[in-house]
Amino acid sequence: MNHFLLCTGIFLMNFALSYGQKLTPVTWTFEIKKVNETEIELTATANIKNGWTIYSQFTDDNGPVPTAFIIGSETMSFEEKSISSKDYDPIFEVNVIKFKDKAVFTKIIKIIDKNEVSGYVTFMTCDGEKCLPPADVEFSFKL
Repeated sequence: MNHFLLCTGIFLMNFALSYGQKLTPVTWTFEIKKVNETEIELTATANIKNGWTIYSQFTDDNGPVPTAFIIGSETMSFEEKSISSKDYDPIFEVNVIKFKDKAVFTKIIKIIDKNEVSGYVTFMTCDGEKCLPPADVEFSFKL
């Protein structure tokens, strides 16, 4: 009887721990490349798990939260260098531009602070049935 209770307790603890883990279907990497003495090119890459999507910076007001890049206190438009699709989305009931598998965004930025460039990206991800709340991912580079 004790063995049964011990095995049941271990099973329930493992189930509770795995259920509480945060779902992270998108991971981001950031790179910089010096263009000249006053500019850098910032590249942000989203690696998206199969079945999930993120959305363009340019979405319908009734659609999902658009991907946004904030550097300092300024929201900046980046060039979207990945293949996207514009489809009707039943969750939002509008046409949306979305990325699957991988999304690459680039921007040439004037260097204001000669020591550091920092900011964050805000994005929303969905899998066709559900959406996760918008998330922020910070980045920072020493120059």
